[in-house]
Amino acid sequence: MNRIKRYIVSLTIVIALVAIPTFAVLAKELGSLTISGPGIKGQITMDHEGGMSKLEKTGFFDAAKAVKPPENLGEGYTITANLNLDGKMVPFVQMVYYPTQAGEPAYVHYTGRLNGESLQPVDEWGQLNPDADAAFRGLMDAYGIALQSAILSDPAAEPAVAQPAVVQEAAPAVVPVTSSAAPVNPYLIAGLATALLVLIGVGLAVKRRGISQRSA
Repeated sequence: MNRIKRYIVSLTIVIALVAIPTFAVLAKELGSLTISGPGIKGQITMDHEGGMSKLEKTGFFDAAKAVKPPENLGEGYTITANLNLDGKMVPFVQMVYYPTQAGEPAYVHYTGRLNGESLQPVDEWGQLNPDADAAFRGLMDAYGIALQSAILSDPAAEPAVAQPAVVQEAAPAVVPVTSSAAPVNPYLIAGLATALLVLIGVGLAVKRRGISQRSA
């Protein structure tokens, strides 16, 4: 009888030990996301059960492929993921999601991870796998949020802004000063002088003739 009791007790302990990890896994599940960023007024909390499950299955919160972030990143979406621990929401991951064009993997910057009982700061950059990125985009679509690409355009590719033309003031036109009097014709002066000499000569000739007649 004692042997049977010991067997039952031992079996119960074994079952309990096997069941503990199962209960722990069931107790720890992704409960919600708190998101803020472009197109979102303030912040929004998402707790779509199917969406949460898909994010976990696709490895959205796992360490993404380590990459060097591009230099032309703009504003991203700040995400805090919360675990549901027996009804208590506990943040376990903080990250910034930088979407690219649709169909291209997004960049993520993990800034905090749960270590022990609290979030500890981390600095991890990565690029999501296509399935994880698609799962998050689907969740955002379900809440009517249109993701805005965080990739800024290349300044070198942008057309140069035309500078306003510098208008130089024209120098005032120099108007030549002209005399109001009509120009003197040199031929007219020569003609008048000749006529005057002729008249003088005629006068002298007449005068001499008169003198000669009186003398005779």
